Amino acid sequence: MIGYLVYHPKEAEKNQAFIRLFEEEGKKESIFFSYVSHEQYQSEPLPDFVLNRTRSPQVSMWYEKRHIPVFHSAFLTELGNHKMKTLEFLERHLPEKVLCQKWAPDSVFLSAEQVDGCIRRLKQFQGALTERMQYQVLESVLPGKNLSRFWDRRAPVIKSVDGHGGTEVEMLPLSKILPVLQRFSGKDCILQEQIPSEGKDLRIYVLGNQIYQAVCRQGRKDFRSNYSLGGTAATYALSKKEREWIQFFLQAFHRETLGLAGLDFIIDTGGRLIFNELEEMAGCRMLYRHTECNIVRDYVVWLKKNMENKGCHKGV
Repeated sequence: MIGYLVYHPKEAEKNQAFIRLFEEEGKKESIFFSYVSHEQYQSEPLPDFVLNRTRSPQVSMWYEKRHIPVFHSAFLTELGNHKMKTLEFLERHLPEKVLCQKWAPDSVFLSAEQVDGCIRRLKQFQGALTERMQYQVLESVLPGKNLSRFWDRRAPVIKSVDGHGGTEVEMLPLSKILPVLQRFSGKDCILQEQIPSEGKDLRIYVLGNQIYQAVCRQGRKDFRSNYSLGGTAATYALSKKEREWIQFFLQAFHRETLGLAGLDFIIDTGGRLIFNELEEMAGCRMLYRHTECNIVRDYVVWLKKNMENKGCHKGV
């Protein structure tokens, strides 16, 4: 059985050890993994299945049109790399018993054109704007967004829709609207209320649509808790109530196959899990550094069973 790991070359360079793990664990299950560059995948012979590690739905779509199983599907890849689309999907598929509670931060979409429009208007008054005037300019460019709710208690958070690892995430205080927006110029974004959390969040590693391992991340002097930004991490024992809550989110994806992915939840100051984002291309460094889990081995075993059950094995 042949499996491709499709990466952008720079990402493949950073993830050489991860690729080697797949090669080593794959051999034990008679699966031969190969790294394939994003620039060359269309010219390579078709494999039995593909792990798309590019975050590009176009890559998944290309293989899907040729009836090659790909993890993840073009639909999931697009969803997991657009934070607003993830929230909109969940709002359509979560049960009412979840939707009637606080399940995600209050969020609004800001297109790249709207962000740049705000920047242009604010620049016209640069140096002569009070905080209130900056807000009024923002509201005039973004009518109907009901923006006032975002500054009720604390500065909201602005994120690019496709940022990862805590990058392209900043607080947006009224006093710094222009300089912050300038750093997001040309990007589709979401504006979100800042959930009081003491910098804690929960990464739920998902393997084959099932909870695999929970890891609690704690930020260091930062509202972001991402491990890649210097936060700490430790395994987390889910309570029965937390596990049931997370299952609602997994069930929302029941028509899609989450091979290896992450669901991130903010832990608010009351201990509630507030959904943050779907990490379609989850990194696994935290698991290897802080647990005895060998998620690559377990993923490879799952892939073999999944392919055999679907009768997708073409032979070598």
